[in-house]
Amino acid sequence: MSDLNLETKILAFFFAFATSLVLSGVMRKIAMWLNIFDKPDGGRKFQREPVPYLGGVAIMTSFLVTVVTGLLVVSQSKEVRTDILYLILPAAAVGIIGLWDDIKGLSPHFRLMVQVLLGLAASLTITFGSTSGGATGNQSADLLLSIFWIVGITNALNFFDNMDGGAAIASFMTALGIFIYSSITNQPYLAIFGLVLMGVLAGFFYWNRRPAKIYMGDSGALFLGILLATIAIRIDPETDSKWTSFAVPVFLLALPILDTSVAVIGRLMNSRSPLQGGRDHLSHRLVLKGIRHRRILLTFALISVFFQIPIYIFLRVNLSWELTITLSYLLLFIITFIWSVRIKVKYEET
Repeated sequence: MSDLNLETKILAFFFAFATSLVLSGVMRKIAMWLNIFDKPDGGRKFQREPVPYLGGVAIMTSFLVTVVTGLLVVSQSKEVRTDILYLILPAAAVGIIGLWDDIKGLSPHFRLMVQVLLGLAASLTITFGSTSGGATGNQSADLLLSIFWIVGITNALNFFDNMDGGAAIASFMTALGIFIYSSITNQPYLAIFGLVLMGVLAGFFYWNRRPAKIYMGDSGALFLGILLATIAIRIDPETDSKWTSFAVPVFLLALPILDTSVAVIGRLMNSRSPLQGGRDHLSHRLVLKGIRHRRILLTFALISVFFQIPIYIFLRVNLSWELTITLSYLLLFIITFIWSVRIKVKYEET
């Protein structure tokens, strides 16, 4: 796929932005008409009033409409069209399952089973297809690792959706990193995916910023989670070692990984189920430290930028520096994790 010119990229961004901006408002009205709300629970949720769901429908539709329109306007090879189809189909499917969960409610076990199956489908196309993503060189190990990564990141982003604008900011920053890195390393169709996602999330954020007028719900969080996870491991890392190549997708999604690590390990340390919700995520802990909402969102953006810096340094240094930087950032991640998990939170009664 040849690179797109600047005018086409700008048009794609603003088309995605405008579509998302309009559809988010439309889906808000539909959610209110159908009485589809996320209601306060007096516990872990921040909002004081019911907030309409279905923002995820706007996110999915805006992204898919922009991508399909782009394929109709810009001629691409059959191979590229097939790769794009393999990437967006699992995301659309898990988004529909998330929508069903938003409206009717599904058991966690059923949702996990569907995520594993769709993760398997996405992993098969990466491991045995023409796209990059072979991390270990062993196809069986690559397949299992890809499934674990996709399911893990999908749920991590879903867990992160616990504060007005939080998941939108985290996803936007990851999409920004994907766009910049893929552009630098000449992977144009992954770069345009990142750019389109940036436009979609910018339009949605207008409605989702505090006080949120609409939530993305599971449909949006799961759709974004599997899409970002899949794109991140489709990127061909230009590193000198397979070990440091692992770091590229991890650094792109360091923020939701950090949040999930804090919540899950914090619960295990307090003899609680990792799947049981609570006000113990990174956002909740920063609130307890007295940090205001806007500064928390700014902190999230800065954390994302900070952990993405190494992937660009890798393009300019040799293997020994890659390993040194990776280990240094791993140590900083652990320090940040320890600081976060030591913030005392009050768990709800089981």
